[in-house]
Amino acid sequence: MGSISFWMCLVMTICTWNKTIGCTWMRTLPRSPSMFQVFSNNTITMLKKMGHEVSREPQITFPDNQYRQVNNFKADEQIAFISHTLNAIKKLFSSGKYESTAWDQKGVDKFMNDLYRQTSELDQCLKAMKTRLSKSVKRVNKKMSLHFKFLKHYLKREEYSASGWEDIRTVVLAHLQRLDTTLSSK
Repeated sequence: MGSISFWMCLVMTICTWNKTIGCTWMRTLPRSPSMFQVFSNNTITMLKKMGHEVSREPQITFPDNQYRQVNNFKADEQIAFISHTLNAIKKLFSSGKYESTAWDQKGVDKFMNDLYRQTSELDQCLKAMKTRLSKSVKRVNKKMSLHFKFLKHYLKREEYSASGWEDIRTVVLAHLQRLDTTLSSK
């Protein structure tokens, strides 16, 4: 009987401990970056290296309004937004139609691997936190989905050209940089 009580107590402790630690992927230790920040910096660096400076202004507007709204979200809602946006970026780049670009395939693979790692870790965090999203979070995520749907149609309209991909790369780079600073702004 005592053995069953011990194991029951141990299981309950582990379950509540997991709930209280939240998302360790996003947690920053003193004087060191979180794993999210490490991978975020890697994806930003890889995306910068993949392309070159674009001489013309992209025909894509950046969703600044959505990012301003995210600054007012609670931390777990911000994590949900970051996860949603990174999954949309991953889906956009998953088409694999880069033939027209001069991108190094190893760099693209590294970028995609780091992006995949970020999305899978954040998805696990969200499952563990069991966050209920407010209407405002759902509304912002829906607007971001529409933004990424536009980016996908933009690429198709540009026939997956090198200049089309450079425009997308430039906008996605801006997204990654904003996502990297979202949680650190609190």
